[in-house]
Amino acid sequence: MIVLWLAPQFGNYVRPTAVLVNALLVNPLNNLMMVAIWAVAGFVGGVIAGTKAGAFVVGFVTWLTCIVLLVFCVIQIVMGGIDLGTIPPIPQGESLTSILSIPLVQSAITQALSFISGSGGTPDITALLLPFIIYILVPVVIVIITGIIGAIVRPKR
Repeated sequence: MIVLWLAPQFGNYVRPTAVLVNALLVNPLNNLMMVAIWAVAGFVGGVIAGTKAGAFVVGFVTWLTCIVLLVFCVIQIVMGGIDLGTIPPIPQGESLTSILSIPLVQSAITQALSFISGSGGTPDITALLLPFIIYILVPVVIVIITGIIGAIVRPKR
């Protein structure tokens, strides 16, 4: 829905950016499908690598490549020019409520509201960043652990 809404304005890099953000910010409690995808990718990489060290490297490089691709896509969107005044209206049949009900958007809003409200005086930046750091580290941990399991299942001869 977001891709259909923003792609005409921001270009072809909106879809891969949305997919990579979803893949890299995995909340293991809400998105078990992405956890399974990372686990399968790690297992296959470990089976191909055949050694535990090789599986670690394959898993880490896979995750790092996704980060690099995300940065590339964001740079391409920014270089294409962002004019907030020309963002098209929300498509027919959709509403602001449906956009705000996307789990990743809900999580970001919840964290931002807790950051803004703070506890007493200054807002706690750790409380804002900790869930996103955990969500970013979950895929790399999953892909490395399942990669090592794949290397154990099929050791290199």
